[in-house]
Formats: sequence, C-alpha cells, structure tokens
Amino acid sequence: MILQLIKYENNLLHKKCKKIKQNILDKRLLKNMFDTLLNYRAIGLAAPQIGISLRLFIINSFDSRKQIFCNPKIFKTYGVYKEFCEGCLSIPKLFYQMKRKEIILIEYFDEKWKVHNLQIKGFLARVVLHENDHLNGKLFLDYF
Repeated sequence: MILQLIKYENNLLHKKCKKIKQNILDKRLLKNMFDTLLNYRAIGLAAPQIGISLRLFIINSFDSRKQIFCNPKIFKTYGVYKEFCEGCLSIPKLFYQMKRKEIILIEYFDEKWKVHNLQIKGFLARVVLHENDHLNGKLFLDYF
C-alpha cells in the first residue's frame, strides 16, 4: 500500500523521534514503506515522513538491497566533505547542494532486532545521514 507523505510544514517533521522498543516492528508497515519508496522512485524514507514518530528509516540501495535501520546511532562522520545535490520527498521539487562527510560509523538494529555496526562510504553514507536527520527533526533546509 502506498502511504501518504507529509510535507515540510508538518510539525512532526521538526521533532525528534522516539526510540523503537524491541520487537514492535510491524512487517506490514515495513512493506508499505518500501511500496511507498518504490512508488516515488526514491532511495530512502524515514518514518516521520509518513507521520510516524519512530527512529526508523529504510533504504533501497542501487544493488536493490533493502535495508532497515531501527534506532540508528551515528558515532562518527569523517573524511572530506563532498558536495552533492539533494532532494527530499517531504520538500517536493526543491533541490540543494549539500556538503556532507563521505564516511560514517553507524550502529543500528535490523527488522529481526539484530545489531549491526558498519562503516558506510560515499553516496550511501549521504543517504543514511539525510534519513537520520529526519529522525532528529531536521530537514536539509535547516542547514541553510
């Protein structure tokens, strides 16, 4: 099912999201989030963008690997700043050149509540940083 996206003027997008308690993830919600993501031909989608204040986002990477990030913690960003044009489903038709560090260290839980500690580089790191910003009530417009 395609979920309705909320737009930048909605207050929920400007608030920090709540941590997810272990084993409360609804498989139907995850499926609907991926359906929505694919419908909009996007790469990432955060729960607050569909009106749910939980620390959850999903990514459909270029190799068609679906990733679920529950309660992510970014421990470190490093490397050089790279500039890239970013857009956001919650801010349609608006794009900005964003500078973000190229490497991150992150810890998160997957849908089976297995913990992962990863170093993520390049474009995927940028997507994770963008989606993680949503969980902290921050939109890319807030950087300007």
